[in-house]
Amino acid sequence: MPAHLLECLKDTGSLTRHLEHHCSGEFSLRLINQSWQAPMRDEAKVLRLGAGSRAMVREINMLCGGVPWVYARSIIPEDTLHGSGLEHIGRRSLGDYLFSEAGARRGRIEIASLVPAEALFQLACPGEAERDAILWGRRSVFRIKNRPLLIVEVFLQDFIQCKNV
Repeated sequence: MPAHLLECLKDTGSLTRHLEHHCSGEFSLRLINQSWQAPMRDEAKVLRLGAGSRAMVREINMLCGGVPWVYARSIIPEDTLHGSGLEHIGRRSLGDYLFSEAGARRGRIEIASLVPAEALFQLACPGEAERDAILWGRRSVFRIKNRPLLIVEVFLQDFIQCKNV
């Protein structure tokens, strides 16, 4: 694993701010999807959501110079969404919000490798030509006003192969 990737995986600060710094003004977000969905089984488990629960699922790409570097997936239970200010986040970075909100706390960071057969890999890289690739990701439960939301970040091949991050 490249050193810059391990550093980012372990970093407890804002990934958005980290990428903004390294992208020299060429950082942007692309909203892929934002809708009410049933979270994946492991997401529901970590958020302690019951069977059949739905959450606001927000998927974005973080881009540097127009190239996707990170796929991010946020799972926000309904109880967390209402009354937290997140209802109107729009295209704003969730990271910016979380790291500027005084009452937000990050739980421990879980790191994992992802292979093409996994659903999260397929969401991060739809139609990926290089199917023998391994991606690395992390996830954390954040709490706003003691209510949980899950942030999942998958580092894509263009980021992993970049030497200047």
